[in-house]
Amino acid sequence: MANTTFREAKAKFDREEAEIIGISTDAPERNKAWAETLKLPFRLLSDRDPEGKAGRLYGVWDDLWRLERRATFLVDSQGVIRFVAVDSLALDGRGVLETLAKLRRASR
Repeated sequence: MANTTFREAKAKFDREEAEIIGISTDAPERNKAWAETLKLPFRLLSDRDPEGKAGRLYGVWDDLWRLERRATFLVDSQGVIRFVAVDSLALDGRGVLETLAKLRRASR
């Protein structure tokens, strides 16, 4: 489960000064309940107005199923996408952490 994978890796993201944000087409109330149930230490945002706008902008919206494919993006402070993992690869935060660490080393 992606959310718990990222929950467990939260301290590593904090060390890299990175913020985790989850986005789904679920209603805000459902995201809040989900975050509380899983004890998630990061925000879950609702992509509902209009539905799937962020998913469409990031190329992960599925018109047939009317939902966003599971995806992970690493976006730098200038808004440049530095890493993308889609579907099953998005469940594993290690690729994001490795990419983030490389970016930090390169910027020093």
